[in-house]
Amino acid sequence: MSLLTRTLLASCLGFLFSAADIVLLIFFQQSIADDLGVPLGQVRAVLGVGLLGSAVGGLFFAPLGDRLGRVRALSLAVVVYSVATAGLALAPNLLVLALLRFLSGIGTGGEWSLGFALAAEGSPAHRRGLVGGIVASMFNIGTFLAIVLYQSGLGWRLAFGLMLLPALLGLWVRRGVPEPATFLEMKAARDHGGAGQAIATQLRRPPVRAAYSRPHRRTTLLLTLLFGVLNFAFYGFSTVFFQYVQAPSTAGGLGLSPSDELPFQLTLNVTALIGILVAGALSDRLGRRATVGLFAGLGALGFAGVFLVVSGSAASTAGVPPGLLPAFALGCLAFGINGVLGAYLPELFPTHLRSTGPGLSQNLGKGVGGLLGPLLAGRWADAYGFAVALGLPSIAFLLVMLIASRLPVVGGRRLEAVETDGANDCAPD
Repeated sequence: MSLLTRTLLASCLGFLFSAADIVLLIFFQQSIADDLGVPLGQVRAVLGVGLLGSAVGGLFFAPLGDRLGRVRALSLAVVVYSVATAGLALAPNLLVLALLRFLSGIGTGGEWSLGFALAAEGSPAHRRGLVGGIVASMFNIGTFLAIVLYQSGLGWRLAFGLMLLPALLGLWVRRGVPEPATFLEMKAARDHGGAGQAIATQLRRPPVRAAYSRPHRRTTLLLTLLFGVLNFAFYGFSTVFFQYVQAPSTAGGLGLSPSDELPFQLTLNVTALIGILVAGALSDRLGRRATVGLFAGLGALGFAGVFLVVSGSAASTAGVPPGLLPAFALGCLAFGINGVLGAYLPELFPTHLRSTGPGLSQNLGKGVGGLLGPLLAGRWADAYGFAVALGLPSIAFLLVMLIASRLPVVGGRRLEAVETDGANDCAPD
């Protein structure tokens, strides 16, 4: 097995299992609420607690990846989220469930930026978008795994218990995957001053402080805002949408059984998977920023369609409203943006911040947006109806287009081992 294949496999498997961990809680939210005897809104809040934990994980693991190495930090992150997620199977009450979900979030928060930094440094520049799309698509493969576990009839406790198995992946990553040569060269320059004492001093700056200092501050803050909006849209929409399809018609929902939900689960996953792979590959040709804008436009159209279909069917007969599935599919296609970001973010930061910059922005944005999304969308659904809550991502994607237009253009640049601050800081168009 080649070095590139091993590196890509480590990045992909870590992302796959961390995705399954997140999606299982979305699918089993009603079952968990019934089993623990708590309101559904409190279980929805646990999802937000896990995303808040991912913000903490980004603060811890992302700088660790820039200091100690991508591989060492990634293997530890995989073990943390595997053990904590498996522990959910034994949760006796909501408090323990929330605590374990927070710990699991810490592990998943570390995995994202580490996996993409590892993949970006191990792939050729002209195919980095494609490779980033392949890694990002593992979220959807992980969702397929979650669908299988949800539909299997095993129940939520056993499904979560099986998530202990990815801990073995952490051990394999630590033993079977070497650190990227780019990182090792940078580390040597930092530790021994091989690139000159001034540059070595710069490389020794605390990564978190450097990410929020000039010239990287603007990029870090814009990316944090972008991820906050994206995750607000995804987690707010997905939790309310599956509440909508599960709720009885007397409560304004569709009243579908778990087997009847399957077309929507598969549509969510397949369209997003296609979007991620296409967007990643397309970004190698059109550019990263232009591709983000294109897919954000698709999202705005798709979720506007969901709003029109759901609002127009409020007084109609029971059953799935005509046009809901196509509009839902178009909206989900827009989450292919993540396939671009897997290649784009590592290019926006120098080697000594390649894990920290993306990790802070992605996990802080996910923590805040993912925490507020399910809570606010659920309240809006209760107060104004499902249609309003399900249409709000349309506005979110318009904001994504605006934010993306202010990001730097990097054009699939070469990733050098040692880069001075500002060497890759391209001004926005």
